[in-house]
Amino acid sequence: LAQAILAQAVAASSKKSVSSHLARSQELGGPSRALEAMAAVENKSSSSEGSGSGSSSCESSTDLVRALDWKGAFWLAAGVPPLVLFSMGGLAGVAGNVSFLVWIISALMGFCQSFTYAEMAGMFGNKSGGASVYGAVAWLRYSKFVAPLSVWCNWFAWSPVLSLGCSIAASYILDLCAPSWTWRGWTVHIPGLVDLNFNPTFFTGAALMVAMFAIQHHGARSTARVQKCLAVLVLIPLAVAGLAPIVTGNIHAEHFENFVPPSARDSAVDGTWDRGGWTLFLGAMYMGAWTTYGFETAVCYTSELKNPERDTFKSIFSAGLFCMAFFMVIPFAFQGFFGRDELLKPGIADGTGIAEALGNMLGGNRVVTKIYVMLMILALFLSIMTAMAGS
Repeated sequence: LAQAILAQAVAASSKKSVSSHLARSQELGGPSRALEAMAAVENKSSSSEGSGSGSSSCESSTDLVRALDWKGAFWLAAGVPPLVLFSMGGLAGVAGNVSFLVWIISALMGFCQSFTYAEMAGMFGNKSGGASVYGAVAWLRYSKFVAPLSVWCNWFAWSPVLSLGCSIAASYILDLCAPSWTWRGWTVHIPGLVDLNFNPTFFTGAALMVAMFAIQHHGARSTARVQKCLAVLVLIPLAVAGLAPIVTGNIHAEHFENFVPPSARDSAVDGTWDRGGWTLFLGAMYMGAWTTYGFETAVCYTSELKNPERDTFKSIFSAGLFCMAFFMVIPFAFQGFFGRDELLKPGIADGTGIAEALGNMLGGNRVVTKIYVMLMILALFLSIMTAMAGS
């Protein structure tokens, strides 16, 4: 009874404190000050409730366990670098010969944002969910409809990683294990919307997604351990393939000549820096952001970090540096080795020919190419795990 009375008293005082803080901060600095005030009051009330209720609140089944250090959050975000492999073809079709510059600028912009994300994570040390939750808190005082919608929109942008990643991985597995399988399944036509194809790729991809979910069902710490193993297996060979053309002198300078956008999307004809050219360039920047900003998922685990004040910044800063290196080296190596015309081929654009391209960068040996096919499957697992764990 005493605990219940104390909890009601804390809640009542918190409501008054929130309203007074918001009113005062609105006078001083507007929404940004109000956001800081809300975070301060919320963290204070959370700590008060925790101390008032004793060990019972710590043992509550709804509380997240603080079992991660900054390295665990870093490994959970390690699935972002492989995403560059499945974006290069599409971005090259929009930006042409300037695509490598788009990757560099976009990676630098994403890295600069890491400091902002780290600051917001420090304001809400008791919340998990990352940028989606911070946006919802900022919107909550203006619209209770927009706040949850902003969370949904954030994770909706991540959903293609699950669907496309599982389908591409399923295609690699089927080509590797059953290349002569001819069963095509069946198709369900929904008039005016889409055709649903129930084929071996669908069933294999669905099984992969269930397997990824089962691995993560045991918590963030065990997921981080799996991610660490996958990252070591995938990212080291990927870095070797990216650095090999640079070290061996197989970067062709003519692939960077005529430094202009294409005349149209997916065109091999050079354009100019007119309105159409700038439109394609800025459109490519928008496309690149889907990949280069993804490491912000490292702050999704703030309330599961042992020391959120210290570990949050370390995790996102290290993840940002790591991703920025990959986003600069890999596109530069691909464009310098293959050139724009090769990057526009369907196999590069849809991701199914990436493993063969990586093998060609290392000499084109058939055994090496098969190894990279298996590594690409693991790379897709890595990216899918990152997207699913963060949400």
